[in-house]
Amino acid sequence: MRSPSAAVDQRPADRLTVTSSGSSVRLGNLWRGHRDLVISVVILTIGALVAWMRLPAAAQDTLWAEDARIFLNQAVQRGPIPALFNSYAGYLHTVPRMIAGLTVQFVPIELWANSMAAGACIVAAGVAALVFVCSRDVVGWLPARLVLASITILVPLAPREVLGNTANLHWYFLWLTPWLLLYRPRSRSGAWMLSVAALLAALTEIQMAMFVPLLLWRFRDRVRWPVRILFLVGVAAQIGTTLLWPRGHSTAQLIEPASLAYGYLINCVMTIWLPSALDIGKLLTSVGPIACIVFLLPFLAAAGWGFRYGTRLKRVMIVTLLLGSAVLYVIAVEISPGTFYDYARMTTQQLAVPWLARYGVVPSMMLLALVPIAVTTRRPRSAAASLRTPVPPAASRALRRATRLALPWAASVLIIALMLAQFGPASTRRSGGPLYQPQVAAQARACLTKPASDTVPLAGAPASDWKVYVPCSLLDSQNLSAPKAG
Repeated sequence: MRSPSAAVDQRPADRLTVTSSGSSVRLGNLWRGHRDLVISVVILTIGALVAWMRLPAAAQDTLWAEDARIFLNQAVQRGPIPALFNSYAGYLHTVPRMIAGLTVQFVPIELWANSMAAGACIVAAGVAALVFVCSRDVVGWLPARLVLASITILVPLAPREVLGNTANLHWYFLWLTPWLLLYRPRSRSGAWMLSVAALLAALTEIQMAMFVPLLLWRFRDRVRWPVRILFLVGVAAQIGTTLLWPRGHSTAQLIEPASLAYGYLINCVMTIWLPSALDIGKLLTSVGPIACIVFLLPFLAAAGWGFRYGTRLKRVMIVTLLLGSAVLYVIAVEISPGTFYDYARMTTQQLAVPWLARYGVVPSMMLLALVPIAVTTRRPRSAAASLRTPVPPAASRALRRATRLALPWAASVLIIALMLAQFGPASTRRSGGPLYQPQVAAQARACLTKPASDTVPLAGAPASDWKVYVPCSLLDSQNLSAPKAG
């Protein structure tokens, strides 16, 4: 028989145990309910830092093309809000103009190049986080979803011309859109949050229209309607814009099918496996196009396996990724053709250092995505086959089980290793400058003898005509106190 004091001592301990157990259960439920949100925030934070680290210091401080002459220039001249509604090259570029507007409004002028690059890196990381969330219906295995998110930031070709500038930010939205449109939001509030992303993406890239057929997937599901409605609003706005202010047509000769196929293999396949144009060129000149086809085979095998044994949704995604990969490259090249895309006509010397285009970035991402889909697809075993097949020994069953577990991990590690092998800081088309901050300092000194209303140019890459013109009044932030003329 226990003493009263023992009973008294026991009760607090019991309550403590129950309380502790209840807290653990509550924490466990909280983690399960918000796991994707927490991981998405981590992906956004780390992804932005990793994207920034992939850029050499010179690229971080160099404006690229439309970032200077179009987005920043018009934000300065017309104001951040009016510039949002300007078209360029036949369509709207809402997200790049938002970044440019925020930069002009809130960032010191000497940091504008850094701000544009950082803003692009943050948006790319945001796309990675959204891909992680929206891939849940297609790929349920958490590590595979993390691989898909990492592809957004680590895809090898991206730093050359796409990563870290807003001029090519639209490519990331083309990668996001299939995942976004095929995903079923888990809540009404989540649906509306994703619908904002769909609207901004569609208002940034007119080629989003190619994914409209995906809206037929379970079109009666009302939870999906907010995302789809705002996506269509953005697409309609882009179509209206291009009808009112159409893009100018290129007078260059279209690229022939043989060169399109060869270029696809070089830019979309070979860049996954080899780190530089020189390495690709060595293989092309020594082996020829057959080498490209060999490197494509693993992705075709992954697509075949996933299509054969996957769910209907996986099959839809696989077809979308395969067609999207090819169509995006072909459309981009034919809209802006050039002799450097005519790979089938190139000499051996030219193929030794082939031109690598930004048009291969998203197609290569789509090819890489086939692997996580495939490794999460298991071949079903019919009941009849189970009855006919004798039960294997325990050791054999254990080996098969270990193989099934190890293969997805091995494939995932291989994909990550391939991308990390080309991590960087990578050589980009901005690596040679012109550096932005030294120009600001030089023009600030030049403005000391000019009226405040005079404008001075700040150049970007890739050529001297890509400039942003700023009034000398903006350069007062350089704290140069000599008197101005006028």
